[in-house]
Amino acid sequence: MKTKVFSLFIALSVTALLFSCGKSAQGDADNGKPAVTVKTQHMSDTSGFTMSNGERCSIIAEATIDYPVTAVDGAAIDSLQRLFAAYVLESGDTLSLQDAMRQVVANSMHQYDFMAEPISVDEAAEASEGDDLNTLKYATSTRVTPIYNKNGVVTFERVDVVKKNDKVTSVTHHYYNFDVESQTFIDVNRLFRDDAVADVCQLLRAQLLAQNNATGNEQLNDMGYFNVENITVTRNFYFDDKGVTWSYLPNELAVEAIGEPKITIPYSDLKDYLCDNSIIDRL
Repeated sequence: MKTKVFSLFIALSVTALLFSCGKSAQGDADNGKPAVTVKTQHMSDTSGFTMSNGERCSIIAEATIDYPVTAVDGAAIDSLQRLFAAYVLESGDTLSLQDAMRQVVANSMHQYDFMAEPISVDEAAEASEGDDLNTLKYATSTRVTPIYNKNGVVTFERVDVVKKNDKVTSVTHHYYNFDVESQTFIDVNRLFRDDAVADVCQLLRAQLLAQNNATGNEQLNDMGYFNVENITVTRNFYFDDKGVTWSYLPNELAVEAIGEPKITIPYSDLKDYLCDNSIIDRL
């Protein structure tokens, strides 16, 4: 009788263990689900003007934007869309999401308004197609796409490119992180304790030295970096499976020729600096 009871106990224990493992595995799989689904909107416009020296300038602006339409488990998406419009599209609180996307193209078109009087749409189209040496051509493009989309977090990358006469003159990358579960913007204070931010800055400096095989700030200065001793933990960061990467805009940390330096810190190196309920714990 004791043997039968013991055998039954073992069988029940094994069953419970298997159930527990299966449930855990299912939870891990859920974490791999996309935090949001997106749709793509493409818009473009053409305009032009005559400069004070008589040259014509044509402008072509376009934007391709992946925007959130549903959240994981069917959660409401309205708040997240408003945050997306405010942060990623840099719109005001009064604009709808569709108006905010159209405003991205409009802002690109109007950044040259101060230079001269506008010309007709037909003239702008003719200038954009012709080979007139007296015509300047500016093409601006914006691409927004999710680059991290799981564990209840989504990161959107916005890439803005400006071309002058078909030559790239400017490229910038901006990153925006959102907690889909609470539908909030993820700033640095959602990652680290206030008293630990200075330590994270030192990690960034040390990693910048290491990835450039430099022994000190002077060597980095010679390479084109500046103000390295005052490097900051900005909100222009993104997540991946290994760690957090900070991206610095041209002329923010280094001369324009270097472009946009990126510094990646592994999650394991950040664990001592996390705030309570840090987003990194979830990742």
